[in-house]
Amino acid sequence: MRRYLFMGLVITLYVFGFVISLYAISADEFLDKVKFTSKAVTKKGDPAQGKVLYAMFCTNCHGETGDGNGPVAGAAKMDPKPRNHTEGKYMNARKGEDLFKIVKLGGKAVDKSVYMPAFGVILSQEDILDMIAFMRTLAVPPYSGN
Repeated sequence: MRRYLFMGLVITLYVFGFVISLYAISADEFLDKVKFTSKAVTKKGDPAQGKVLYAMFCTNCHGETGDGNGPVAGAAKMDPKPRNHTEGKYMNARKGEDLFKIVKLGGKAVDKSVYMPAFGVILSQEDILDMIAFMRTLAVPPYSGN
């Protein structure tokens, strides 16, 4: 009896997984559904909270110091390498809206690396702004824009 219950459970889970996969969408379909409005990013984020989120989501590729030499980037031999967030000349020239769009929609959406995932599905707007505020603290020379 237990064997039949177990087999029934396995078959049910298998069928459920198959049905759920029918509703999965591709990255391109996702980008179509979450059209980005290029409104100016005016809210300032919290760098302290951003540091926590950066450590959780970014350090594997961008490294703990933001230099683009994280453990995954090296092991996967990513080409192009993850962006060096400490490079002030590049980072300070980026507008907040640009950074927001990259983090929210991922690299592919902005013609950057396909290795950069879209975090807009798991992070709120406030979380993304916090991460950008922290990334701004990594730049050398420091970011002095608005």
